[in-house]
Amino acid sequence: MKAITSCSDNHKLLEIRELPEPIPNSNEALVAVTAFSLNRGELRRAQSAEPGTPIGWDLSGVVEEPAKDGTGPKRETRVVGFSRNMCGWAERVALPTRDLANIPDPISDEDASTLPVAGLTALYALERCERLLGSRVLITGASGGVGYFACQLAKLMGAHVTAQIRRDTFIDSVKTTGADDIVVSPDGSNLNDRETFRAIIDGVGGEILTNLLPLLDERGRAVLYGVSSGPSATLSIRELFFTGDGRVEGFHLYRETEIETASKGLTRLLKLLGSHHLKVAVSVEKNWAHIDSVAKQLIQREIPGKAVLHL
Repeated sequence: MKAITSCSDNHKLLEIRELPEPIPNSNEALVAVTAFSLNRGELRRAQSAEPGTPIGWDLSGVVEEPAKDGTGPKRETRVVGFSRNMCGWAERVALPTRDLANIPDPISDEDASTLPVAGLTALYALERCERLLGSRVLITGASGGVGYFACQLAKLMGAHVTAQIRRDTFIDSVKTTGADDIVVSPDGSNLNDRETFRAIIDGVGGEILTNLLPLLDERGRAVLYGVSSGPSATLSIRELFFTGDGRVEGFHLYRETEIETASKGLTRLLKLLGSHHLKVAVSVEKNWAHIDSVAKQLIQREIPGKAVLHL
């Protein structure tokens, strides 16, 4: 079968090559992939991986063979899935049924494919926080996949949402999330004149995180899921004293999906999408033959929201 892997060509990041067909375990369904969405985390792995390494978390498709243990979706069911072993960008994928959810009509495969990493990260990061109704929440990197969903979900939870972005060209895109306040700031420094926040959901790290942690409210919580600006930040311990039992927490989606399965979380998100309480932002949609050029655009932060490729 054909699959997307890291590339040995120095001028390319990803390529389509032939790989062996997957052999499902008894708890896995075989899915014929129809669409997938891209995340910066996968692309960072591709940059450092050995040539020929499979890539891809998010996918949607149709069940070709149900799991032999009788769990999960039936044959010909449309599904969205989270490939935790990162081999989802291929013609066929074997996935544990706990990582699959049925796609209801009329949600498209393309829209559903944006949910696994970005949607689940936003949902579970916000659910780490407490008493968001009527509280102030800050979402960094709001023009990205996780940020776009997090702004919407925080609004659904009753929060006042401040969205931080790096470029003013993405303001109109972020406005569609319903965010109450949009701040254009490469380093977060011009947020100092605002009130403190009950929750900070951050996937940027680096200098922005250093500047924002002092804005954490008493008993507030900062949930850190990514480091797109750098892996290190300076923690002002004295500022943290004034938050009482405020917390700074690391977030890893693999661990969170052990607490609640990806199947359950995706089903919840699909219901919100189907009832129009949640929207997706697909800025680029192309055939998967364009994988390398689209991946480079995403790495360079030229794409707001999500990029989706179909087979």
